[in-house]
Amino acid sequence: MLASTSSASVAAPASRSAELWRAIEDNVREACLLRAEDREAEAILILQETLPPLIGDWSRTAGLEVPAAQQALREMFARVQQQVANAALCRRLVLRSLGQTAAPGPVPAPAATFQLRRRVPIGDVPGMLDALGETERAQDAAHRRTLVAA
Repeated sequence: MLASTSSASVAAPASRSAELWRAIEDNVREACLLRAEDREAEAILILQETLPPLIGDWSRTAGLEVPAAQQALREMFARVQQQVANAALCRRLVLRSLGQTAAPGPVPAPAATFQLRRRVPIGDVPGMLDALGETERAQDAAHRRTLVAA
């Protein structure tokens, strides 16, 4: 009985540490996205107000030496920044393929709406690009049939 109690107490800090890590990563991603949208004041609020207490709590529960914790944070920041940069590039490519420009700031509402031919999870950027291509090809084919019929 004593062994299960101590393993449960060990699992709780590990679980708490994982929750804090996810919260840190989510907030870093949000700050990077806000910066990519030129919403610097909101990004600074996250970086200066939200993240420091989360990082402090995580560093106390992670069980890592200070240099290892700092390295893990640096690597996560770099990875998330690269993910956001890749997403911004994908956004620019999609907008360019739609004949729009990728101006900084919030994504403008599309002039015309369209329905993808299949559901794609929000985080699946390659899948979104594939579905967008499928939809464009289907719309082009329908347009050509209309032209031929006329």
